[in-house]
Amino acid sequence: MAFRFHPDKNSSADAHNRFIQITEAYEILTGQRKITDPKAKQKTQEENFAEKVTMAKDRFRRQQEEELRKDALYYILITSGWKWTWFKRGAYYCMFISICLSIDYFATGNTETLTPPKESFAYWTQVISAKGENFKVSDHDYWNNDYYGYYGQIRGNRSLLFNDLKSISVILNPPDMSLNKHSDRMKNYQDFGGFELLTVVSFGSMYGVFPLVHIFLFVPLALVVYKRPIFRFSIWRLVSIYFLFPLVIFITFSNDRLFHLIGLM
Repeated sequence: MAFRFHPDKNSSADAHNRFIQITEAYEILTGQRKITDPKAKQKTQEENFAEKVTMAKDRFRRQQEEELRKDALYYILITSGWKWTWFKRGAYYCMFISICLSIDYFATGNTETLTPPKESFAYWTQVISAKGENFKVSDHDYWNNDYYGYYGQIRGNRSLLFNDLKSISVILNPPDMSLNKHSDRMKNYQDFGGFELLTVVSFGSMYGVFPLVHIFLFVPLALVVYKRPIFRFSIWRLVSIYFLFPLVIFITFSNDRLFHLIGLM
C-alpha cells in the first residue's frame, strides 16, 4: 500500500493523506511509536503533515535499499559455491543430451520389421501404435488399401544414439498378396525394398516435439553464460532446477537411453 499511495508515484489528491495514514499504522503496529504523541500536539497541522511525509519517504527509501541489499546477497549466494558448480554441470549435461537428441532426430540407426496387433491400427483416428509409441499416418491412400495382411507389417526406424523407435515407414504401393510367399516380390515386401514408403515420426515423444524441448534444454547453459542480477535470471534458474534438470534425468534413463549411449562409446 505504501508503494501504491507514495506521493511520487500517485498523483491523486488523497494520496498524501492515505500515505501518511499507512505510515502511522505501520509505526504503531511495529511499536516504533505510540498512538498518542505529546510532541505532535505542540506542532501545527502543516508541520505535522510535512514531518510525516518526510519520515514516510525516508522509510520508503530505507526499505528499497534493504531490498536491493538482500537481492545482491541472494544473487551472490546462488552464483557461487558448490550449488553453482553443480548447476553449471547440470547445464552442460542438458546441452549434451539436447545435442544427442537433435542428432537422433536426423540420423537413423537400425531398422526392424514390426507386426503390431490388428487392434493397434486405429482407422478412425489414422493412428498406428507400436511398442508404446503412436504414429499419425495421414495418407488416405494407405488406409484405403485392403490387401490381406497389408496393415500388419511396417518398418520401425531406430535412432542412432539412443536406439529409440523414433519413426515408422509404411508402404503406399502394396504388392500383390496373391503371389507365392517365396517369390522375389514377397521377399522385397519383407525387406521394404522397391516400394514407395511414407515415414512418420512418433507424436507425443521427444522426436514429435522437435525442436521445442531441445531448445529449452539450452536454457541452463544460457544462464551460466549470461548470468545477471535480475529477476528473470532467478526465475529461470528455479525453472531449470525444478523442471529442466528432472526432465533431462527422466529422458536419460527412460527407454534405457543412457545404456545404449554408453554401449556406443
